[in-house]
Amino acid sequence: MVAMDPPDTMTSGLAPGFLVASPGLRDPNFARSLVLMAEHKPEGSLGFVVNRPSRVTVGEVLEQVDPALRAEAERNDRAHASVLVGGPVQPERLWILHRPDSVPPDEGGLVIPGALAVGGSRELLETIMRAPAPGSFLLLLGYSGWGPLQVEHEVGAGGWIPLQFVESLVFDVPIAARWDEAVKRLGLTPGGFSVSGGGAQA
Repeated sequence: MVAMDPPDTMTSGLAPGFLVASPGLRDPNFARSLVLMAEHKPEGSLGFVVNRPSRVTVGEVLEQVDPALRAEAERNDRAHASVLVGGPVQPERLWILHRPDSVPPDEGGLVIPGALAVGGSRELLETIMRAPAPGSFLLLLGYSGWGPLQVEHEVGAGGWIPLQFVESLVFDVPIAARWDEAVKRLGLTPGGFSVSGGGAQA
């Protein structure tokens, strides 16, 4: 059964924003990944990979939660969309990344300044799936987490390049093109740069 819990509500520092995996990042969980940073504070960081499809569909995940929700997804032609792998931590936990404007504030989860929100409650999932015209949303399994100063260390070592928050990367750019587009927004050429502790090199 898919588990769901709401996240904390504080953000600072690198959040909201993205971490763009450098070509030298070989961790199979994060190679060529684009991570949306939802939360960054002294105790640690919370993010979601937004460009890695899983092998399951929205409909298959919703079937585990409530078959009626799968029927709603089919009605809205969303059932065949891929669920994304949000990260290696708690891969059984379901998260909903969405635009918060059509969701009651007490159900919307963690608001990411810049017109996005992420949550993990059953109420949020039901509200979005049963809306007459659901807005853009992504379902993700698992999340990406870092301990105190871990992100800063990995950025300094050249594993990640921070990128300012750009909402279009989440919903308007095709999943397979998101990393390449993020690299271009950094002013770099995909496949034609390297990163070290001193920064990106063309």
